[in-house]
Amino acid sequence: MTSVTIVGGGIAGLSAAYFLRGNGAEVTVLERNRVGSGASAGNAGWLCPAQAGPLPEPNLAARGLRSLTRADSPLYFAPGYAPRMIPWLIRFTRNCNRRAYRRGVEALARLGHRTFPVIEQLEADGVRFELHRRGLVVAAETAAPIASFLAGLEPMRGLGYRIPEKVLSGEEVRELEPLLSSSVGAGALIDEHWHVDPLTLVNGLANRLREMGVEIEEGVEALELDSGNHRRPRLRTSAGERETDAVVLAAGAWTASLTASLGFRLPLQAGKGYSFEIEAEAMPHRAVELLDAYVVFTPLTNRLRVAGTMEFSGINSRLNEARIEAMVRTAARTLPSLRVDRVGRRWTGMRPIVPDGLPVIDRAPGHEAVYVAAAFSMLGMTLGPPAGEALARQILTGARPAELEPFRADRWCAPWRRPRAAWR
Repeated sequence: MTSVTIVGGGIAGLSAAYFLRGNGAEVTVLERNRVGSGASAGNAGWLCPAQAGPLPEPNLAARGLRSLTRADSPLYFAPGYAPRMIPWLIRFTRNCNRRAYRRGVEALARLGHRTFPVIEQLEADGVRFELHRRGLVVAAETAAPIASFLAGLEPMRGLGYRIPEKVLSGEEVRELEPLLSSSVGAGALIDEHWHVDPLTLVNGLANRLREMGVEIEEGVEALELDSGNHRRPRLRTSAGERETDAVVLAAGAWTASLTASLGFRLPLQAGKGYSFEIEAEAMPHRAVELLDAYVVFTPLTNRLRVAGTMEFSGINSRLNEARIEAMVRTAARTLPSLRVDRVGRRWTGMRPIVPDGLPVIDRAPGHEAVYVAAAFSMLGMTLGPPAGEALARQILTGARPAELEPFRADRWCAPWRRPRAAWR
């Protein structure tokens, strides 16, 4: 029986564990804190394959530079940290073009075809979590951002997704969601959009894994990985050393420190997102995305989660109150019935992002038994489950699924170090 150790107890690591164990592997999950304590804990919980796109959109770099150091800006670079990001930002900027964005959208869309079927498989297998199949209202003050948003999703139509062609007026949007204020002047409805309470999904998945015989060790940190001089990879952890047949690195923002011990420099930055919750008597029926403010609303069973923004300030858990307050003001302006004096559970978490905004789902370059499942950016809940399914198939059969080809790890190696041609 193949033994696999997975580093990381978020949605990506647990999904890989589920499909590995379901196909006969002996699986151990190591989590440095608690299951779901990272970016999986407080994110928006969106399952959104129909509008999945890479972060480096056309012209995004120019828009971001205009608000580089404004603490309340949707895209924010901490002044003390920004100089250290210059090499990463140069590579990121090169991807802010229509050709790269279209390729990225198509790649993510193909992987996302399995998102809903995998979620339904988990549900049918007894994984207990809060799931809503309600769709998404995309809203803005004017029609131009909506038209641009829908145009960016044009490749999705050719891949089988239902993308609306019509920009709705403010009145039409309020017919869908009457709680939205008159500040909303245009919008669109995306039907192929589900959302979950993300912590219930990762906790439910962890509980099912334990029932399946997976060992989940919380409070155990992977410190270093050595696969060069041993028949099997060797992990040094805070609880001692261990060997295994294969290792999957799915540690979110911390993944790059582990790949570095293998000589693979993964250009990964932590993009901090923020969220808070409001106990509201009345909430929107569907999820809502405000394109102007980069703020989203997720209605859960007994509370509304407000999430958004992107902050680059390194790996840290500092909560910038100015960013939360900017989101509170946006929520109050957009949903005036909310009692914003009841804001609770303020949270920040780190999204792992590489310069082209696409995940890395592959064998680590030069290491036959070490795999990476990381850099899911803002799409961890959407792509983590189908990525885990596909990566488990590669690990156990040796055949690389075609849908993973755009997410090769060796695209971040120097050309002369790539063992084979990377995806273009």
